[in-house]
Amino acid sequence: QRTNSREENMSSFASSSGEASKENKNQPSISQQIKIITPSTSSPWGTIGRTFVLSAVALFSKALLGMFNSTTVSNHETFLRAVTREDRGVDENDDDTKKKRKKPGLITVANHHSTFDDPGVLAYMTPFKFFLTEMFHQNNRWTLCTAEVATANRLVESFILSGKGVPIYRGGGIDQPCMKVMAELVASGRWLQIFPEGKVNREPRGQTPLDQRLKWGLGKILCDVEEMGGEQPMILPFWHSGMDEVKPYEGCKTIFRWGKRVHVTVGEPIDMKQFRGRCGKCKNEEEKGALYAEMMTVVREKMNEVRKKNVVEREEMGIKVSEEEKKKD
Repeated sequence: QRTNSREENMSSFASSSGEASKENKNQPSISQQIKIITPSTSSPWGTIGRTFVLSAVALFSKALLGMFNSTTVSNHETFLRAVTREDRGVDENDDDTKKKRKKPGLITVANHHSTFDDPGVLAYMTPFKFFLTEMFHQNNRWTLCTAEVATANRLVESFILSGKGVPIYRGGGIDQPCMKVMAELVASGRWLQIFPEGKVNREPRGQTPLDQRLKWGLGKILCDVEEMGGEQPMILPFWHSGMDEVKPYEGCKTIFRWGKRVHVTVGEPIDMKQFRGRCGKCKNEEEKGALYAEMMTVVREKMNEVRKKNVVEREEMGIKVSEEEKKKD
């Protein structure tokens, strides 16, 4: 049963259970304050409704970023190959259960600088045909959405779930049910988009390199996928700039700007093979936390490499780069 309190429904991919306990030693955890339910992944409006929602949002995103603003993408072919490849997902057509094999999933990771990064940037980069054919392949991205937004009312909840968004609760920790659901999807070969920062970065663009430790959610998901027997997913990073001007965080939440310049740099897949097999060897939560932190250090370093490339590319294209951004490199 869901609480009606807007404040209690706030969420984030941010906090680990360890972090939450340190900050709220004398307060009940969010899981004690509200009942966090295991989210469904079924579309309230059916397969056709889901295809319609994804296609409509994609069309709006492509118009916003491609017509009313100017957007460029480097290394786009790597993103397209990863997203549209046919070897994702379980081979459900194989009648012999023993021969069915789980195919590798995909996790894309990016910086979070606007409330419209997802679906905006992802929809712009993904072929429109891929949305129109969702009912056949079911391989469009899944994402985690703050419960404050995702459960605002029944209509919004149905719309976001039909758009493959699952609510996550602020302070619920990395052991809340939605994390396991995401791991199950990735283990079955699906695509998940996450923002390792755990929140929209509201600092000026020149202050946005990932200097601080990323949240542990991705590490938890990777370990859960391994424990479920899933193939190791591809981890693909990308960095975007300019979305904070297209959809500023401050001011009216529904106002979009036009005439802005957005540039996206897609990196190469992050090699996480060195962590394979280590998840099951952790003897306690402390060791698991250390492993998650080690995983996220690797992800942070690779994302910062992509960020630096984004800065260089923008300079080469004549896109304004602040002195603060140059100093950070």
